[in-house]
Amino acid sequence: MFSRHRTSTRRRPRAWAVVTALAVAGFTLVGCGPGDTSSVAACVSPGVSDDRIDLGVLYPDSGPVSPIFEAARAGIDARLGAVNAAGGVHGRRVVYQWRDDQGSPMANGIAARDLVEQRRVFGVVELSVAASGSAGYLAQQGVPVTGLASEQVWSQDRNMFAATTATDAAVDTQGRFVRDQGGSRAVILQTALSAGISTTASTYARSLAAAGVRVLDTVTFTTGVDDPVAVARRIVAARADTIVGVIEPKDLVAVLTVLRGAGRNPKVVLSANGYDHALLRAVGPQAAGIAVPVFYKPFEIGGPGINAYLAAMRQFAPQVAQPEQDIAVISYISADIFLRGLQLAGSCPTRQGFIDGLRAVNSYDADGLLSTISFRAGTARPTTCYSFVQANAAGSGFVVVEPNLCGHELSP
Repeated sequence: MFSRHRTSTRRRPRAWAVVTALAVAGFTLVGCGPGDTSSVAACVSPGVSDDRIDLGVLYPDSGPVSPIFEAARAGIDARLGAVNAAGGVHGRRVVYQWRDDQGSPMANGIAARDLVEQRRVFGVVELSVAASGSAGYLAQQGVPVTGLASEQVWSQDRNMFAATTATDAAVDTQGRFVRDQGGSRAVILQTALSAGISTTASTYARSLAAAGVRVLDTVTFTTGVDDPVAVARRIVAARADTIVGVIEPKDLVAVLTVLRGAGRNPKVVLSANGYDHALLRAVGPQAAGIAVPVFYKPFEIGGPGINAYLAAMRQFAPQVAQPEQDIAVISYISADIFLRGLQLAGSCPTRQGFIDGLRAVNSYDADGLLSTISFRAGTARPTTCYSFVQANAAGSGFVVVEPNLCGHELSP
């Protein structure tokens, strides 16, 4: 179950060569203390050697939500590959070891302790719906964490950083989209056995209700366990005109195919994930009409940030034939946030220096992939603005139907 991702080591260049290379690259040299210009080899932080920084990665490689995260490591490979090819961070390569948390808080906690105590990683990138299993421990140890904010813990602990913020408050943005598209009666589909997914489904239910969309039923669906025909019958019986999927996109397509085969075509189909061109290549017209909210700039809009991401994916994550997919870009951004923290921590990085430096950042946009956000303490607010993309009628691509739809935070 456990595996490593390591890169080969190389001999450390002399200090003057490192200084010259960093100066040429435009890095500001920051020592271990005021006026300290000592060699980086003197650093004693966990995970920091004279030519490498070791990170830990946690994500569900197995378990009910694992299919959603198949490309999680690819985005990390791409971002770290690009920075290492450019000389690393302050002259050090950034590498990682990964662990499978199975989407379970218990497994997440065990895996985090292994990475920190046995593998001595500097920090952790978490792409999981179960970060709550390790959040308290990592905060106590002062370990910096970046990743996918799917639980409230991401807005509670000072050591955790994400491009979006999860709080108790839901937003009405998704509900407004459904209403604007003509939906008024919804059924929510969610994966069983995942507390994180259940929380997301609950958030969607509140969003829909706030926009005046009635939630008729919440149905669990898991591949190999539940019958899409039975689920489709429940949707028809409820007389729903909207389906909201907090499940694997292929499962949503399976249910949608049954409905359409019976002559029932929902007005609105909204999926919490599934912005994935590989999915369209696999299922084609069966995915037509599925809409997905994204918090970053859609691939169809283009721009320097998207171009840099695509180039890095093609060069350093060639195992992913179709890089235009949701989880890969989220993991890429999560790795980029970690690199920003390392740069700010200086040539002799410490965990506390990383956290303090990144918490002072008031303007971060992942080189154009995001609208500008702040990491300053006390600025945590739920994401209220999303772009909405939709699979076209042929199932051959996505179109941007709402480039920037903004809603409001809902009170608890």
